[in-house]
Amino acid sequence: MANVAEFILDNIDIVDVVSRRVNLKRAGSNFAGLSPFQHEKTPSFMVSPQKQIFKDFSSGIGGNAISFVMEYEKIDFRDAVKLIAEEHRLDISKYTKAYNYSKDFVDEKEKIKRIHKLAQNFFTDNLNKSPNALDYLQNQRKLSPQIIKNFGIGYAPNSNYDLITKLKEKWFNEQDLIQASLIKKWQSDFYSFFRNRITFPIFDTRNNIVGFSARVLDPEDQPKYLNSSEHIAFEKSKILYGINFAKDSIKVHNMLILVEWQMDVIALARLWLPIWVATCWTSVTAHHFKLMKRYTENIYILFDNDDAGKNATFNALKIAYRENMYPKMISLPKEFKDIDDLANIETWLDVFNTCIKDSKDAFLQIYELLRIKYDMSSPIDKQKLFNDMFELIANVDNYTIQEHYKQLLAEKVWLPYEVVSLQFRKYTQTDWKFELVRKERKEEKQTWKPDRESLSAALFYENIFEKYIEDKENWTNLILSVKSIWKYRENSILQKVLEKTNSLSQEEIKELNEIQLRWDKELTDLNGDEKKFISIKNVVLPVLNTWLKIILKNPNITHEIKENLRNSMKYAGKYWSS
Repeated sequence: MANVAEFILDNIDIVDVVSRRVNLKRAGSNFAGLSPFQHEKTPSFMVSPQKQIFKDFSSGIGGNAISFVMEYEKIDFRDAVKLIAEEHRLDISKYTKAYNYSKDFVDEKEKIKRIHKLAQNFFTDNLNKSPNALDYLQNQRKLSPQIIKNFGIGYAPNSNYDLITKLKEKWFNEQDLIQASLIKKWQSDFYSFFRNRITFPIFDTRNNIVGFSARVLDPEDQPKYLNSSEHIAFEKSKILYGINFAKDSIKVHNMLILVEWQMDVIALARLWLPIWVATCWTSVTAHHFKLMKRYTENIYILFDNDDAGKNATFNALKIAYRENMYPKMISLPKEFKDIDDLANIETWLDVFNTCIKDSKDAFLQIYELLRIKYDMSSPIDKQKLFNDMFELIANVDNYTIQEHYKQLLAEKVWLPYEVVSLQFRKYTQTDWKFELVRKERKEEKQTWKPDRESLSAALFYENIFEKYIEDKENWTNLILSVKSIWKYRENSILQKVLEKTNSLSQEEIKELNEIQLRWDKELTDLNGDEKKFISIKNVVLPVLNTWLKIILKNPNITHEIKENLRNSMKYAGKYWSS
């Protein structure tokens, strides 16, 4: 897509692109908002309309409008370009036409998506040729033709070579198909991975097919499900089955229900609002919750009504709490194993609506399940219950909510809050699970820590300092003062900026632009010149003092110069203290 990025960036405003996804407020000449990539309470996400860049200082992520959409939507470059073009009604056909019809797919991700689209066409064509597969879907699963079509359900014929032959006609070779997880190699022969199975395509948020799940048609075949392996276009930990169908409804109804399996999603979609998603054969991850959070924070968890489902709920809650999300939990009547089981009775919708109304904060639901599991007359079992609930509370990434849950637990077990709080403190000091939580949090939290030299240089880059110093005479004197010191630190970023050389690297320019976003926000928020001066002084003077010490120890610099530098520093110090 040669030049398409330049075309996109020339015809859009990054503020418009970002504000569709993040709530922005004016902050000086820039815009600020809460990080869309990490939980935070004070805005550290900055967007510059002048420079057309963004920087998230809590996660360290930054770039232009295209890179923002790639990171936010978890899509690749091509899909980000297409999405922005659609949102802003830009015609990029002249950039994409040559690519779309080329046999030489340069981009590996795009090639794999193309392969999966062709495989999907093959599977859906074969479904209409298989009476057994149609009978299973329509009569046993009670899926309408419209649902089958909407979800792209197909059938992989009981053949080793039909799919391979079809895809090779489209100029793909065996290695391409192995990479796409559609065929396997045995000795010197190749064969189709999915055979005599119902196929369910896996979509990303942009409706690209990136994988398949395939269920047996013959009950004697094993395993029950075969699933695509991960590849460069498909990471299980970052994809939710059904999100492409449900995302618009989720935003409208401000509600999302997380279930365990794709058949749960399909079973429910035929009879109720399409607000259901499931993971792709993996446990729920932080990436999944971040993806859900884009559309709503009003999340319900509905996993199978067995021990495995309850354990999965418990583990999902720990991850949700770390992301500062607090789902509710839907419990089905005991006679139903899962939602697919419930959906096969006539009165299922009335029963399910009752379950929705009865749903509670998942913390309370877990507590009630543990009360049934443990013998509360046994001190050992009682301590196990406490430890399980403490494990949940320890994962909460919000002190106020931690206190709320401790108070709630104290009320439930009829103990004083002080006793429960003391026990929790002891748990966090001794339990190895909490140590793991603490370690994971430390690894997850990335901080933006530029060096003081770069912070100082950003103030002088493009004369941004003048925005905050109205006294032009003192401004000129200050520049002369600090230049007398900085010129002895050759090739430093500060020296390059002050001398206005053209030797700044692209990385240095990028860093200075990003730091200026932070400076603009911080200095604009400060009331009064005095506070602004203090903020600047706290960065600039330590750099000057450190460098002066280094210079004074340099035997190649004359005593006269050193004395002049001391006087310059005294002048600078006097200026800043005045």
